[in-house]
Amino acid sequence: MLFIYYVYTLYLFTHASAIKNKSEDIFDYCKHPDCSLKNQHTMCAAKNKQSPRLFASGMTTWMKYQILLLHNRHRDNIATGMEAGQPPAANMRKLYWDYELEEMAEVWARQCQKRHDECRNTLRFNVLQNMDVRPVSPRVTEAQILADAVGAWFSGSRILSPEYVWSFRPSNCSGSGGCNAHWYSAAAWASTWRIGCSQALCTAKQRSCILFRKRRTPKAVSSQASGNVTRSTTSENLLLRTNYMSTAKQKPFENFDMTPKSSRGSPIHRGMAEETDNKRREPRIIAYTFCNYGPAGNIDGFPIYEPGPTCSNCPSGTQCDIGTHRGLCSLLGDPENKIL
Repeated sequence: MLFIYYVYTLYLFTHASAIKNKSEDIFDYCKHPDCSLKNQHTMCAAKNKQSPRLFASGMTTWMKYQILLLHNRHRDNIATGMEAGQPPAANMRKLYWDYELEEMAEVWARQCQKRHDECRNTLRFNVLQNMDVRPVSPRVTEAQILADAVGAWFSGSRILSPEYVWSFRPSNCSGSGGCNAHWYSAAAWASTWRIGCSQALCTAKQRSCILFRKRRTPKAVSSQASGNVTRSTTSENLLLRTNYMSTAKQKPFENFDMTPKSSRGSPIHRGMAEETDNKRREPRIIAYTFCNYGPAGNIDGFPIYEPGPTCSNCPSGTQCDIGTHRGLCSLLGDPENKIL
């Protein structure tokens, strides 16, 4: 049955673009009434623009299915009381994919900026946003990147006191260092039932090396004093300690060869040096993952969700204790409920 649901979900994601409502064709985002400034909306200010550091962007059908599944799994854990330190939820709704929210997340992700956009509301509801920025390691899969991003947002429950579930306060997370409690409440808000996400892969910014652009000429060392001891220049030592690996005259992503000269020809170090050089030639890639949620939560004084027995107070038009996520209030016409 789970396989049938997976196939159906892939079909839904693949063909929904042909039937989705393109609200941008009938509404001018540049005149959105919720934005404090003219042309402030993401679909106006960032539309058809992208960062020069953009490497790739967008989500495959599998990525959409995966990030939606991860969110609903976490919400199901909260609803059934399996979230450590948090009470079960009586009215936790199931999330469904929203293509307008996805498009806004895609437009903003392509800017390769580690910050939230300023105005992203739709005509249907207000929208909140979660953000995750992390480097892409060679041995880390896309599934792990998405799981780590969603897991980081929901980990905010660990620092949120249970009594704050009854009444959300922006001051609950006002420490100088900040925390991700607000990201948790945005993703776990019970009345939120629409989600749209996207991801951009961007090259990392070049580090400044202004303090180390001039190489110092090492003083000559007599052969008697040097002997068989390997020595390095002051410039090399500074570069090794600070990881400043580029100069103004070099092309992007070309780095100094920091392997000591005496070891470059050594059979012991040759393989290591070649592997290190290959890694340095590759650009460092950063994954920018953004998810938009609506109707938006984090409303001052309102509960994140209603603590109580699971499924005991689902809103009208939903049903619970059915399907894969049995603790979530799903729509009456949810195809998953019919399949299972």
